[in-house]
Amino acid sequence: MDHSELHLQSMMSAITRITADMQDYHAKALLLFGSFARYLTGDSIDHLPGDLDLLVVTNNPPLKIFSTDYGCPVELHRFTVDRIVGIARSLRYDSRPVALSKLYGRNVMKQHAIDVIAAAMMIGPGYGQFGIEQIEINGIADPRDYSIHRVLTGAAWWRRLCDYATERRGPLLRFSDKLARCDGFAG
Repeated sequence: MDHSELHLQSMMSAITRITADMQDYHAKALLLFGSFARYLTGDSIDHLPGDLDLLVVTNNPPLKIFSTDYGCPVELHRFTVDRIVGIARSLRYDSRPVALSKLYGRNVMKQHAIDVIAAAMMIGPGYGQFGIEQIEINGIADPRDYSIHRVLTGAAWWRRLCDYATERRGPLLRFSDKLARCDGFAG
């Protein structure tokens, strides 16, 4: 077995261990995204994935995950339930310019595009039609598909959230939904 096969095998093992360890934190969803998710779907990649990019939706800080050595680098992004539902609500109800300014405003403040990536994962491959642009690398548009991900836990909850986010209602229908008390996400 060569070095690259061992590396990929250790990443798969790490995913299994992290998924098991995450059970203690009652996560609504655990998602794998980034280069390893693209690799698993058969997307062409220019180099082997170097780390695991994970997004977890939980109100409990997964302290054990941050302090455990899984044999490969792990980049874990934690969203509280309110924060991820807030992104979904913005995609559903805000005008596109407002939703985009919220997403990219957080991107600038946090100096990381995780909110933009989470929105792309919710919308799916058509996120460009919503107006979400792929992050540029050295002035060149990034050709990678940021919507590619794999749900490790919480698939039913994640699917409901994505359905909620992609059913565009707009600002006017938000008002009528508020009056009817059906504007919240019943996750």
